Amino acid sequence: MFIENLGLNSGKSSYNFKSGAKSISFNGMPHINSVGKSFKNNIQIVFSDIDGTISKHSDMMSKKTIDTVDFLHENNVPVVLTTARCYQDTLPILRQFSHRPDYTIVLQGGGLVNGSGNSLFENTISARAGKKLVKWFKSIRQNDKNSHLIMYFDEQPYSMSGIQFPWKSYSPVKQVNSFDDLFESKKQLQKAIIYKYDAARCPDYNQSDVINSFKGAHIRDLDIKPSGLSVLEFQNKWVSKDKAIDFLLRALKLEPKNAMVIGDSANDIEMMDFIRKQNGLAVAMGNADDFVKSHANAITSHIDEDGFSTAVGKIFDTLI
Repeated sequence: MFIENLGLNSGKSSYNFKSGAKSISFNGMPHINSVGKSFKNNIQIVFSDIDGTISKHSDMMSKKTIDTVDFLHENNVPVVLTTARCYQDTLPILRQFSHRPDYTIVLQGGGLVNGSGNSLFENTISARAGKKLVKWFKSIRQNDKNSHLIMYFDEQPYSMSGIQFPWKSYSPVKQVNSFDDLFESKKQLQKAIIYKYDAARCPDYNQSDVINSFKGAHIRDLDIKPSGLSVLEFQNKWVSKDKAIDFLLRALKLEPKNAMVIGDSANDIEMMDFIRKQNGLAVAMGNADDFVKSHANAITSHIDEDGFSTAVGKIFDTLI
């Protein structure tokens, strides 16, 4: 059933690489210009983060980015977007493409959707684990009224505090008096986040303290991951971008060494490490933090300079 829904074009294209000028961009790590030759004809699939990689928080993409995805499509190279967003929140991005990406890994690896919008798998949080998370959060909330728990049931975010996102979202956060009715319903809990809206202006806030407190609560089925200073994300321990990538590669009968991943933030590190350690190409955006860059084996340009298109262009020896 899964394989029938893959819907990929068959055939491969070959490319001639002309090595560009060598340059160094981060602690001796090579720029994409100087590593492309070693991946000549090797890359058969491209995985790309969304926010900070192909799109700024306005959700708009450059013409070069759209043209790059078109180029890959025309050359039978599958494009897979990877994001912490729900699928509904990727639609403003997907609708800008002439040819939609072949797949979208959503919810940080908690779901996989094909290019037609059909869900291929979901990995949701149990009501038991969700209730434990709410109980623990209430202890945090007692001392920090500026932290807000937002829970996603069937792609709809809910909160008890009436908070709204400062970023674009397909669905506004619905306020509820309690999560109890949602847990008792047939709705699926896909993920939860803690949003600390004043984190950047609060010198006493230490995200590590919250992480350590959560670990001390021993909610066995859940894992916590930072996504920037203001957001902590909660999902099943076995959910991650790298596991979803591994699953898809196996289904498509492709090797990690033939994959390229590109991203800019801490929640992209797992997929970078997975591909890099198996001799694939892990690229960090020029706007990534130094810690993220240290997990890549090449650096590309800043998002303002179309770093995604630069990386693809160098690997496939084309001017986009």
